[in-house]
Amino acid sequence: MKKNMPLVLGLLVCIVLSCNNKKSNEKDDPPQNKDYLIRMDGIDSLKLEMTRAELEKVLNTKITLPNLATTRASDTISVKYRGIDMTLIMDGSDDSTATLRSIQTTHPSCKTASGIGTGADKIKAIEAYPDNRRFVGPEYEEYPVRSATKSVVAVMDTLNTRAIIFHIIDKKVVSVEVNSYYEYY
Repeated sequence: MKKNMPLVLGLLVCIVLSCNNKKSNEKDDPPQNKDYLIRMDGIDSLKLEMTRAELEKVLNTKITLPNLATTRASDTISVKYRGIDMTLIMDGSDDSTATLRSIQTTHPSCKTASGIGTGADKIKAIEAYPDNRRFVGPEYEEYPVRSATKSVVAVMDTLNTRAIIFHIIDKKVVSVEVNSYYEYY
């Protein structure tokens, strides 16, 4: 047994050093970020005010805008962007000049730079933008009856022309919207 002791100790030292080396390498490798960044101008590569043609190129699909074809002012469409469900609102005088006005998603992989997205607390959404103008208000079940569980937190850009809008139910973010125009009252 005493003859095998150096061999056993040597084997244990090798195992311990190998485990420590793996932990060291794991610290050096940055974590893979699977999140899509929400900014005042869009979500990931979807940007507000993109034309229909630009949007079709990014989405790699043809977009049909039936309301704009009949001279209405906007069209709401549901799309998949990299496997994520998004709701887009297009504005324009006709479907050939339509531009992207709003992007909304409920997907938890879409987050702001401060980590606010679906599932975040309402207070964190409010506190994440101390230097921006913010609007916190109720949603309505049926106007003028305010909802007891639904609210909205809108964070304006410095020019008050764009907003990130956090839709809240029971003090948790349930969807995030980026809009080129937000009117609060």
